[in-house]
Amino acid sequence: MQDKIGVFVSIVSTKIPFKGTGKEYIGDDITEIATAVKYAIQQCCIQLKSKIVKKMQAREQQERKRNLSKYVPNAAGAVYDVLKEMAQSHALKKKRYEDEDADLLDKVSARLITKDMLTEKLSQHVEKVDYEMALEFATQRGVSEEPREAIYIQSLDAKSDFIEFSNSIFCFRLIR
Repeated sequence: MQDKIGVFVSIVSTKIPFKGTGKEYIGDDITEIATAVKYAIQQCCIQLKSKIVKKMQAREQQERKRNLSKYVPNAAGAVYDVLKEMAQSHALKKKRYEDEDADLLDKVSARLITKDMLTEKLSQHVEKVDYEMALEFATQRGVSEEPREAIYIQSLDAKSDFIEFSNSIFCFRLIR
């Protein structure tokens, strides 16, 4: 299913080829106007597509983080159970581990490492990775703080001279 969009264009100029005395009807020889309107609509569509893609990517990233966060307790519990089994077999000398592995298993046996601790560390790691991915995404897009992008309708002639007034909320372009 596709939604339909209506586009209304207001043309204000003293140089528009009107037929007759009425301002309701524009003459048939308006190829420049039709070309300019078509180009402006295409530019708006390109900018809109870019914004939609960025929002979809952000939503997908949030969904990935939500899914990872949802499974953190289960993953931490499974890892802790495996470590506990390994610590028991190490303590009973069924299987010997050396160096760092033995130290880790001794900490599990002494309850210095717990399931809650693993859950917390894994959650912190998910947060850190999410923050790094968001920062990398923002850096690639050239966004410093909050992703904002001005939308302008470009004129056909590249000789436009304008003055721009902008702040974090708005941007005005006054054409001279």
